[in-house]
Amino acid sequence: MMRVRRPPEESLLIRGAVLAAVLVAVAAVSVEEEFTAQAALAALAIGAGSWVSHQRRRAANWLLKSAITVLVLIVARDFFVSLLANPYDPRVPLVRLFLWLQALHSFDLPARKDLKYSLASAVVLMAVAAVYTRETSFGLFLLAFGLCGSVAFVAMAAADRITLRPRAVLGLGTLLAGVAAIASAFVFAAIPHRPGLRVQWLPISPRFALAQRLYDRILNPAYPNTADRPGREPPVFNPTGYIGFSSSVDLRLRGVLDHTMVMRVRATRPAFWRGLAFDEYTGLGWAMSDRAVEEYSSLDPRIVPRFGPDEPWPAGSQPLVQTFYVEAEQPNVVFAAYRAFEVYFPAGSIGVDRYAGLRSPAPLEQGLIYSVISRVPDPAPGVLRAATTGLPEAIERRYLSLPPLPRRVHDLAAHLTAGRVSLYEKALAVNRHLLAGYAYDLQAPALPPGADAVDHFLFVSKRGSCETFASAMAVLLRAAGVPARLVTGYAPGRYNILTGYYDVRNSDAHAWVEVFLPRAGWIEFEPTPGFASPEAFATQAGGQWLAGDAALWVAGWARAGAAWIRDRAGAGVPPVLGVPLTAVLALALVVRRRNGRAGRRSAASPVETLYVRMSTLLARAGHPRFPQMTPGELTSTMPAAARPLVEDVTRLFERERHDADDREHPEHVRALEERQ
Repeated sequence: MMRVRRPPEESLLIRGAVLAAVLVAVAAVSVEEEFTAQAALAALAIGAGSWVSHQRRRAANWLLKSAITVLVLIVARDFFVSLLANPYDPRVPLVRLFLWLQALHSFDLPARKDLKYSLASAVVLMAVAAVYTRETSFGLFLLAFGLCGSVAFVAMAAADRITLRPRAVLGLGTLLAGVAAIASAFVFAAIPHRPGLRVQWLPISPRFALAQRLYDRILNPAYPNTADRPGREPPVFNPTGYIGFSSSVDLRLRGVLDHTMVMRVRATRPAFWRGLAFDEYTGLGWAMSDRAVEEYSSLDPRIVPRFGPDEPWPAGSQPLVQTFYVEAEQPNVVFAAYRAFEVYFPAGSIGVDRYAGLRSPAPLEQGLIYSVISRVPDPAPGVLRAATTGLPEAIERRYLSLPPLPRRVHDLAAHLTAGRVSLYEKALAVNRHLLAGYAYDLQAPALPPGADAVDHFLFVSKRGSCETFASAMAVLLRAAGVPARLVTGYAPGRYNILTGYYDVRNSDAHAWVEVFLPRAGWIEFEPTPGFASPEAFATQAGGQWLAGDAALWVAGWARAGAAWIRDRAGAGVPPVLGVPLTAVLALALVVRRRNGRAGRRSAASPVETLYVRMSTLLARAGHPRFPQMTPGELTSTMPAAARPLVEDVTRLFERERHDADDREHPEHVRALEERQ
């Protein structure tokens, strides 16, 4: 039986729409550095091939088909070779395979059926690009591809039935693309998105080998000549990097870090991306008293580190899967949520220090990808509050030591923890005191010569950076007999609702506190105002519902904008600028309209009025504040989505009340602190 040959496609509109869709798909992957050069060559080849296909649409092209077949076999061979060289992350060879196949296929598109195959291949290429991309700008490529594909679909559907002018086809295609985009957005918002399934191998970069191991040194590109311990003079502040990623932390530095994107993190929930921990307080900063580092290697990328006796396994834990995409050069510190259980790192080996810090053989270069599975401590509340005694001797010796301190520091520690039996309750008391009575300020006054950094912060300046807040909490807890250490790393960053990644910037570098509790292990605490608490992380799983993520995304932008204004305005700006102004004003407007009091003026301060209105709104929503509840206790009962905003308003209200009472009734302040 003789084969019937399909008629050639004569429509330039169909060919042009398909070509545009294919080129958009190629451009979508070209934004990644690994594919830029190949994508440019593929785009040129696709353009030339489309012209050849149109010119020779009526010819048999047996010689051309034979050449394409041979080249396809060569490309397939290269694909399998690349896949065997890196079997743990097949995305790179897969993208390159589709680029070459798309280029070769474009030279033989005589009929409409072939154009449909080309369009389907472009859909697959867009899907691969969507998996690979970490940029929100991918949405622009998606819209452009949808428009070109819709125009091609309308043109193909109408070609054999009715005659449409090109303008009508473009109009119908645009309408179809708009309807599809809106419908897709609604479907995406309505369907819950699970955090992700665990796979056998997590994404990592291609394996690299290093001849020299530098685990015992911390290489910080921003501070290459930082001394091992705080010296007589602090280093010059560098806004492009964080001093906390060194062998020591100098509390005398002042400055604001820039907002360069340093990492993108895909994780099952937010967490502190832990880097280093420090056990020795010097009065001017922190250092590591033990520099020992143990190496762990593996023939495959999966490495299971082991920790020393100072890092006991917690009574309860939850798994947390993370993949880190390094966007700017970082120190040789492997960031991960505490504590790392499995590490998938392309070097094949990592170092582990005495404080559960992970080290890379070399600084983390731009483009590096690694994954970590952590077991985050999650002990039961009864286990936390039951910790009263039974500290290991090694923990006491290392994490209770202090240099000579002014007597008033010890007196304050004793006052704050008086009447508290469990170590956890003592930590909560110190944490609440710092959150309520001090201001977060990156441009705090310089530390006078001879002064102790924590003493000056607690009793003189009462404002400082996250390092100062964390240092104050750790020192006060040690003075009260509670083991604690300072930890540096990154805050979770801002969750991007379109990409599903946490965008971590240089300005997200952060310091917090880990407190040791018998049986519970090391528990994270956040003493710095304006930062989410570790307890809130456990209830936030990014990517669950688009509507909820969008609300958190808007609130995060508002908070970041307020922080940007506050940081650049200096110490003279009142703390109100530290609150997400947009959200607070919106809340005040809603409550004002609901209460119908737009024309009335209150004798109370604006902050007090706003807090009363917020309490009224919360009571109507089923979260009343009972007379015996403190504002902080009311905040702890809030749902996770509303807690950050309620915390900010409550903290502002408490701070204003504290300042006013401190001026008029200092005895009342002390009585209130003792009652709380």
